[in-house]
Amino acid sequence: MKKNLPINSIKNVDCLKFIPELPDASIDIIITDPPYAISSGNKLAMKNVKKQNGFGGDWNIIDEEWDTFSFEDYCTLIEKMLKESYRVLKSNGTMFLCGTYHNIGIINYFALQTSFNIINEIVWFKRNAFPNLSQKCLTASHENILWLSKSDSWNYNYDVVKQTEYSFDRLKEPNKQLRSVWDIPNNKKKEELAYREVFPDKSYWIRSQKPLRLIDRCLEITAQPGDIIADWFCGSGTTLISAINHSLSFIGCEINPKFVEVIQWRLKEKA
Repeated sequence: MKKNLPINSIKNVDCLKFIPELPDASIDIIITDPPYAISSGNKLAMKNVKKQNGFGGDWNIIDEEWDTFSFEDYCTLIEKMLKESYRVLKSNGTMFLCGTYHNIGIINYFALQTSFNIINEIVWFKRNAFPNLSQKCLTASHENILWLSKSDSWNYNYDVVKQTEYSFDRLKEPNKQLRSVWDIPNNKKKEELAYREVFPDKSYWIRSQKPLRLIDRCLEITAQPGDIIADWFCGSGTTLISAINHSLSFIGCEINPKFVEVIQWRLKEKA
């Protein structure tokens, strides 16, 4: 039996157990950042890169238990997550899925197999990206975001984003169409990382945390008053914070109990 929506709450549970409990056609927008499966030992893992000091900071690639999958298990996760996401989206609902060149092809394949329409592939250009330390390949300076729809009808706040001036984005001019390449620095504002003072144990730190400005733009593109926003891999809770900032309702789940503590603290700070 499907449960009612747990509005404005975060659940500490695996998304493959959480989403099947939600009613059909109940969510307006999904914004989520699944594991990329790039930790060491994975088939998709980053190669020839290791922790190294210097180059503007103490750089460390993602090498976490929550990001470790066999290729087969990762495909299963993405396939089941997308099928359930399609079911719970409203007919005009849309979904934003983050990824990199390691995993975006897998997401693309299963999105199409699930009957999603791909509205755009967005390239998030990171001008302050992780430096290339191996000297064996190009410096990876972008991530991908797939904007998906359930049907041929979806909302696009065309005039709003066309007229908006994003001072941090060198590619976007006021009164010019918003392009599919976004120049958004990966720097997080002080308040976005304030939880690190409260949780100094680095096992609570979300190294793949997306900047709030990135998630804000996703909502500014398509959200309408009264929309319900969902995130299946909440991490630090940035999607939920963005929903609050836009006076929208949210639901979310996160499998890591330490991350849930972080999210609960951030939500309490916003209350």
